[in-house]
Amino acid sequence: MSPNLTLLLFVAIALLLPRIPVVGKFFNIINTGLHELGHALMALLLDGEVHKIELFKDTSGATVTQTKHKAAAFLISLAGYPFAASMGWFGFYLVQSGAAMGMVIGLSVLFLLMLLFWIRNWYGALWVVLFTAINALLVYYHNSQYIQYAAMFYAVMILTESVVSSFVLVVLSFKDASKAGDATNLENITHVPAPIWALLFLSYTLWVVYCVVMMVI
Repeated sequence: MSPNLTLLLFVAIALLLPRIPVVGKFFNIINTGLHELGHALMALLLDGEVHKIELFKDTSGATVTQTKHKAAAFLISLAGYPFAASMGWFGFYLVQSGAAMGMVIGLSVLFLLMLLFWIRNWYGALWVVLFTAINALLVYYHNSQYIQYAAMFYAVMILTESVVSSFVLVVLSFKDASKAGDATNLENITHVPAPIWALLFLSYTLWVVYCVVMMVI
């Protein structure tokens, strides 16, 4: 199967998989974890504190941080969606560069570090253990084709879910701005309407998709 055809197949799987109970949501949490990691890293960069991260089986997540000023709270709220989308781009870059093994191991190490320092709910901890175990088996058997497929699948899942979650945020922000997550937080901080922030997140994510398409064709 050609690389482009394989990529299209994984995109189709990434769009259909969330409709499958349990299994679909399990892999969608990769994007959720990276989203929450974006909030946490921004807090640390701004000399704030990260108290905990929670990952839930419905693919939602939460990061509890503490900052000293409103500007830091603004940047922390801003970081989640762009960070996750950018990690999707980076995943494709690693696959295209022949570093699929690095992609698989790197994701596992990131989530293990999150578990060590911040993840404190039972589902989040269980998810990290299972996800890492899957990747450990891939690395142990060292089948280069399977590792290549896994890395591409992860990159596709991250980027696809970034687009879907950004689009859902736009819909939520127009229907009920009080329930639009990061967009709501940004509205509370800046008084700029939540739909504007949601559209900015979606625009950035679509731009990342365009960059990825240009990379792989």
